[in-house]
Amino acid sequence: MHKAFLDSNVLLSALISELQGSYPSLIIKLGRLNLIELFISNLVEIEVRKNLTIKKPKNLRLFDEVLENLHKLEDVYIQLRELENLSMTDKIILSTAIYNRVDYFITGNTRDFKTLYGKKVINTTIVSPKEFFDFLTLS
Repeated sequence: MHKAFLDSNVLLSALISELQGSYPSLIIKLGRLNLIELFISNLVEIEVRKNLTIKKPKNLRLFDEVLENLHKLEDVYIQLRELENLSMTDKIILSTAIYNRVDYFITGNTRDFKTLYGKKVINTTIVSPKEFFDFLTLS
């Protein structure tokens, strides 16, 4: 079973759309069906809760429901050359996925992760939500 770590923007996108009609929403649904294992970290949960409270507070209950199907990892920072151009928060979030040997780090943050898309850092491949589906259909 594939293990995928959700960056906060992917999870937030799924929640704002109320799990309708987007790749992030489909990823959450696959996790709820136990077809893939989904992971987040404490930092991701804090960031999503903060942004959801501002942007769409009525969906906080949905967030709590979705959290029941996600594995939450403790945040870890490992210093890696590949991550040096990221913000400290992004370094910690991606480090957590890498440290825990998650197969995919799914992010919609094309600005900050653009040089890492499609690359494997140790055993974790950084992909967009759509690219994740491409990998699923190829495997």
